[in-house]
Amino acid sequence: MSGNRYQLSDIFQCVRCGFCCHGETTVSLDEKDQARMIRVLGLSPEETRRRYWRITGSVVQMKIQDGHCIFYDGEAGCTVHAGRPWRCRQWPLHPSMLHDAANYQAITASCPGFNKDIGYDLFCRILQACLESTEGGDQGI
Repeated sequence: MSGNRYQLSDIFQCVRCGFCCHGETTVSLDEKDQARMIRVLGLSPEETRRRYWRITGSVVQMKIQDGHCIFYDGEAGCTVHAGRPWRCRQWPLHPSMLHDAANYQAITASCPGFNKDIGYDLFCRILQACLESTEGGDQGI
């Protein structure tokens, strides 16, 4: 942390542990997510849909495999990292942490990528600055 110029790495550096990739559901993909993922995978939209997505009506999600996102690999982490959805890009730095210290505590306790050496107030100042610097740009941090 240098002066008032904060960087995301001051509060969080993903260690690709995969904790956030596990569960029985995944995030929904908007049109930009779908296009980004198709581009990164280098597959046709049809092939991407068939192999990797679960589509229910108008809702498109990544498939679940063995209790985790289909793109999660235990050794490599996210195998579509450059094409991951905006919600995955944002997580675990959810804006709700700015207004709810209990939410901050719960999320930071479950994720080893957080800088545990700073307090909640400084965390909030840095996250707010990072969020403001990305406004108008790509979704997520």
